[in-house]
Formats: sequence, C-alpha cells, structure tokens
Amino acid sequence: MAGSVVDVGLPFAPNNPNLTFIFFVALTLLVALGLRFSYYAHLNRRATELVTEHRLWDYLAAVGLLAVGFALLGLAEIVTSVRLPFKSGLLLGHVLLLAVTMRILYDSVVPTATDGGGGRERLATRAAAVAVAVVVLGMALVGRHPALLALLGVSALTFAGAGVAYGRRGAVETRVQGTVVDTLLRHLLPVLLFAALVLAVDLAVLVGLDRVVVLHVQVVFVIMTATTLMTATIKLRQNLASL
Repeated sequence: MAGSVVDVGLPFAPNNPNLTFIFFVALTLLVALGLRFSYYAHLNRRATELVTEHRLWDYLAAVGLLAVGFALLGLAEIVTSVRLPFKSGLLLGHVLLLAVTMRILYDSVVPTATDGGGGRERLATRAAAVAVAVVVLGMALVGRHPALLALLGVSALTFAGAGVAYGRRGAVETRVQGTVVDTLLRHLLPVLLFAALVLAVDLAVLVGLDRVVVLHVQVVFVIMTATTLMTATIKLRQNLASL
C-alpha cells in the first residue's frame, strides 16, 4: 500500500509462480464453464414456449458471460503486462444478476404484493446497478483505490445477502419443492456465495492483511465458483432435456 492508494501491481503474486499458475488454471476453468453455462441458458430460452421465462434465461446467460469476462481479463493480466483492475466490476455484475435471478425465481411462485414492494425492489436494483458502474468506471480510471475496494466488497456481500434471502425463502415454499424453480434456487445459491466471497475477501487488504495471503484465499473461491457453476450447468442441461 502506498500512501492512501492500494498498489495496483501484478495482482497474481509476482514472486509466487505457483500461485500464479493456480490462478491461470482456475480462470481458464471459469472461462470454459461460464461459456457452457451461458450456452445451456440460451438453449433453455430457445426451447421454452413461455415468454415470461425469457428474461430469466437471458439473465442466466449474462451471468455466465460476465464470469467469462472476469476470467478472460484475469488471464490477460497473467500473460501480459496490462493491468485491468476493473475486471472485479464484471464479477460484481455477475453477483448482482444472480441475486436478481433469485428474486425473479422467488416472485414466480410468491408474486410481489401490490403495496409498493415492487417499486422498492426496482429502486434497490437500480442503486445496485449504479454501484457496479461506479466500481467498473472507478477502477478503470484510478485502479484499486481503498474506497472502491470497500464499495466492491460491501456491495458483493449486500447482493449475496439479498440473493440468499430470496433463495432460502423460495426454497421452503411447499409449491416450489421438487420443481425446476427449486432446482435452480438450490444450485445457483452456491455460485452466488462463492463469487461474492471472491470479491469480499479483498476487504481484508484494507485492514492490513498481506495481499498474497488474500490471493491464496481468492483462488480457492474462484475454483469453487467454477465448480458450482458446472453443477448448475448440469441442471440446466437436465431441464433442457425435459422440455
């Protein structure tokens, strides 16, 4: 850390080739599985006859593509001298869309009451989208500034908390259990949590924890994000086969 700004530097441990290699493998895996997830989300959209479900599948396709974008930019940082700190904003967008997807799935079985709740949700979603935009633009302009890292980590935890709340409330609904909605809720929740933790662990840098230690934790969460995305993809493929 230099002055009041976190050093951008090489984010994948320049003096730790083993960790850099693990990141390379983890990000490559995330690229492959993110593309596969988006592909099956797209196929589900094409196969469904319900127009009301199209938005859900569009969001899920975007979820996979944002994960791919984050991973590709990370790989670019490893193999070149280019620094792309705003890549974290893409993963934050990934987390936000997963949280929104949880809300859509919940609302599909427990419709939003007409008491202004829907308006509050839309306002909250817009505020969240602004936070993502601020992170992306801010990191593109000034790098890994402490204020942006704080916004990144807190936003990720907030989005994850909202998504988990909708997911857990939806999963306990009797009418949901054993349905496609139940399957999606249960298999997207781990993706949401692990992706959010990739970003949230960066908060530890602000309290003085060594960046390399943080990176060791982050790479585990990147691998877990990819793994849970693979499991969710299997469920998308099974759902496609049943249509």
